[in-house]
Amino acid sequence: RLATVGVLYPQSCGSPGQADLWRASLARADTPDVQEPDDAGAFGARVRAALGAEIVAMRPKAMVLIVPEAALWCVTPPKLAAFRDLLADFSDDLHILLSMAPPPDALTDIFIEQIRLGRFADLSAEAAVAADPDGWWTTAGRMTAASADGPVVQGPVPAVDAAALENLWRGEFGGAILKVQIAPATPAGVAKLMAGLAELADVPKAHLNPSDAVIEPRPPVAALRRRMALNRALAAQGPGLAPISEADRRRLFDAAGGAGAALQPAMLASLTVGLATAKGKLPPLPDLSPPDDFDPAPIIAQVSRKAAAPAPAKAAVMPPSSHPTTRPKVPDPSPLSAAAETILTPAARAVLNTFARGRYWPRNTGVVGFDESAAAEPLPVNGPPPRTGTLIIGCMKNEGPYILEWIAYHRAIGVDHFLIFTNDCTDGTDEILDRLASFGIVTREPNDVWKGKSPQQAALRRAMQMPQVIAARWLIHIDIDEFINLRAGNGTLADLYKAMGKATNLAMTWRLFGNNGVDAIGDASVLGRFRGCAPAWCPKPHTIWGFKSISKNIGAYDRLSTHRPNHLDPKAAKKVAWLNGSLQDVTGDFAEKGWRSSTGTIGYDVVQLNHYALRSHQSFLIKRQRGRALHVDRTIGLNYWVRHDWNRHIDRTIDRHIPRMQAVLAEFLADPELAKLHRQSLEWHRAKAVEIIRADEFRHLSDACRAADLTDAERVAYAVAEDMES
Repeated sequence: RLATVGVLYPQSCGSPGQADLWRASLARADTPDVQEPDDAGAFGARVRAALGAEIVAMRPKAMVLIVPEAALWCVTPPKLAAFRDLLADFSDDLHILLSMAPPPDALTDIFIEQIRLGRFADLSAEAAVAADPDGWWTTAGRMTAASADGPVVQGPVPAVDAAALENLWRGEFGGAILKVQIAPATPAGVAKLMAGLAELADVPKAHLNPSDAVIEPRPPVAALRRRMALNRALAAQGPGLAPISEADRRRLFDAAGGAGAALQPAMLASLTVGLATAKGKLPPLPDLSPPDDFDPAPIIAQVSRKAAAPAPAKAAVMPPSSHPTTRPKVPDPSPLSAAAETILTPAARAVLNTFARGRYWPRNTGVVGFDESAAAEPLPVNGPPPRTGTLIIGCMKNEGPYILEWIAYHRAIGVDHFLIFTNDCTDGTDEILDRLASFGIVTREPNDVWKGKSPQQAALRRAMQMPQVIAARWLIHIDIDEFINLRAGNGTLADLYKAMGKATNLAMTWRLFGNNGVDAIGDASVLGRFRGCAPAWCPKPHTIWGFKSISKNIGAYDRLSTHRPNHLDPKAAKKVAWLNGSLQDVTGDFAEKGWRSSTGTIGYDVVQLNHYALRSHQSFLIKRQRGRALHVDRTIGLNYWVRHDWNRHIDRTIDRHIPRMQAVLAEFLADPELAKLHRQSLEWHRAKAVEIIRADEFRHLSDACRAADLTDAERVAYAVAEDMES
């Protein structure tokens, strides 16, 4: 309708709001805080060319731009001058309509827009601005100038101060300011805006009908909390990945929606009392903390984010091992960290100094032949993997929230069946496994009554006589906090077995993954939330390179223990061949004994056993309360935490399996009964965590664990000294 009266409303810059114009306007200014997808000058040139092409094609009498983004980004004289220069390329006859919302409305809608652009910070900074006597415009502008991490997204925006914003624009455009009006995002405000635009373009009001406008409802507070958690998780993936596209972010946000009361300006009015007159008693600020019942990892797994920089070429075959031939120089162990000054005993400090620059000094070099921190291309989801006759044997006690992810993951890599022994479960573990058993996926065996020193060993003795074990081609015993990370090839057990050739056994060495600062259980997912891990080279303490085994069921051993099969039949000795995680022959080391890798047998290139012994802080406290399956006479305290809380190195190699795992998990959760049982167990664990932390013992343990932020070398020294003292 505008075109019929000679007015151009350009479509080349992000219709309908020309959302990219602010970037074009800043392309000529020195604005390092704007992260352009390519060269800023080239981006601005493309926008100018696109606008110019539309103007030449139509030869309009006027052009109307609606650019609400300019209020967010053009908040300094240089940036506003750059925007004016862009417009001056096309005409000197500029007329400006400043249509501004009341400060509470502006703050609300800007905050929602920032979340759409990636904000994860709460409103603490805005509260500090509101309390500063220098005023909103000055203080927010100072924060923006001082911040280096996307201030216009993560922090307060000066444009909330409508009066100061008007002064800025009047100073730059002077007489070009045709009109200033207050028009909130309501039907009346839209009608006011349309009338102002009609006057600006000198067209009949009928050509800008308010009924054409769609006023989108503000999202619920619950949805915003989830989306902020999602943004935080995306940001935590690091700068090495390409930015999320608009379409993908929209899809992720839809998946992270939530019901409830919408965010309304009245909820944030207390932050703008210095800018607008408030009526009546103001409500408290809404709770914007991350929700305990939301884990963004499964949602993020739906989007493939390729590395922003070219990734190293992938090998067509299993990557070779790269063991060190020379020992790199390492720093001295001083000064100690603040945590080490507090908790390292004299014996531990002596160990630290003894190990310095020696063969036991931890490092993340010389073991793995590729970059573990790089984002790998997700494996394709193309139906179930080939059947391999693989059986996983496991023991569980109150692991309900973690079962579905663990079984879905191992189903996705080619495990056919699971034989699970349960011990006195009260959290719904039995019911979840029984439901899976009804689908033919699991066999559950009660293990409440057992003899000996360990319920786990008792279960494994029983298992060797059961038909599921006798019929299996391959046997694996792992716990629910362990995930088989196939790091090469097509990521299935069928491919691994083919690569193993005639070998009958493989030692999967642990890689310990720490807490990563995660407090809440969330929805109890593990993959994607915990990527910080131990260094690849870490021979001490002795437990860190423990392994679990994959064993071909040829009758060579008559007993299965926690880490490996035992009691080799002398007649079958020549049939047995062992490989390490880099597919190197280690038969001489492991054929008859051994449960941990050494400096001569360590290998991670092809198979690694990701061991998430801690998971979230709440999960650890629950684990601490219930005791241990293998050693019921030992406690799980600070020593256990320090031994397992490795976070200083990043390993993303298991991420490429997540889409396949998610596909299987979605099938599980499509069953209403299974979904209900999972939810109930999660609620049980959350309630248990709240109950536990009230006890002095666990509260003190919790505080001690949070404070134990040691370097890798200090962690080794602490654990080794504890071993010597006990």
